Amino acid sequence: MRSARMNLRISEEVDAKIRRAADAAGVSTSAFVAQAAGALADEVLADRREFRLDARQWEQFVALLDRPARDLPELRKAAALREQLVDS
Repeated sequence: MRSARMNLRISEEVDAKIRRAADAAGVSTSAFVAQAAGALADEVLADRREFRLDARQWEQFVALLDRPARDLPELRKAAALREQLVDS
């Protein structure tokens, strides 16, 4: 059951384009916007929770994870500066 509501402020041109596309897809404007926004939200969020690799890419990824850590003086300095700023 749909219970959440969103209000959008968009240009007349975008509104007309969305209405034409919804009509062409045979769905209501609300359904069209909800489906399109939901699909884009899934795409954006998927980039932050999962990624897909073929077998060769997976092997390279695992090799990078398994390699010994390197000392990065610049990163060490940045971490120390952050600690100073946070503790202030």
